[in-house]
Amino acid sequence: MSSPEITRTEQSIDFAELEKTIQDIITLVEKLDEKYRQKCFEVLLDFYLHKEIQPATKPEPTEEAKKQKDEEQFIIPIDVRAFLQTYGVPEETIGKLFLIEKNETRPVYKITTTKKSEAQIQLALLTALENAVQKQGNKFEFSIEKVREQCQSQKVYDRANFKANFRNNKKLFKSLDDEEHVELSPEGQTELAEVINIVAK
Repeated sequence: MSSPEITRTEQSIDFAELEKTIQDIITLVEKLDEKYRQKCFEVLLDFYLHKEIQPATKPEPTEEAKKQKDEEQFIIPIDVRAFLQTYGVPEETIGKLFLIEKNETRPVYKITTTKKSEAQIQLALLTALENAVQKQGNKFEFSIEKVREQCQSQKVYDRANFKANFRNNKKLFKSLDDEEHVELSPEGQTELAEVINIVAK
């Protein structure tokens, strides 16, 4: 009785096809000089058998290979790395705050404070970080409207005091004149580093 291993090998080879291929190889090598025939036959047969028996699908990449590929696809922009180093925040913290694939980022952090004014400022600072992470050369800035949407989705929106909260914390921003591009001041970046440590726990 055949062992399972032999049975699997036999099932993977079409012997009629193999016989035809061997005949074709013999016909081909007989046209060559006699001193090359034996070696040429072996090489061609070996090539055919490997091609037929090799699995059709490539092996699954290892976890390490997947991780390396992901790292190659996304590089933290230099300005963000400089910011992280300045405030002693480990680079891997970015992965706790955002899901990143190629050039796309999605927030995965949770705002834990129940005070709406505090939550709003935290969301503004983290939105500025997200923008800086997305593309090399992006500034630490945010759109007030995007922060409004974030506040609404996280149920921390205070309609009556939304704009006032920014004015009350104006030292964190270079200017509030352009609501589409509110850039963090040095004090704002210091505050952002503290928020990162709170939210990424």
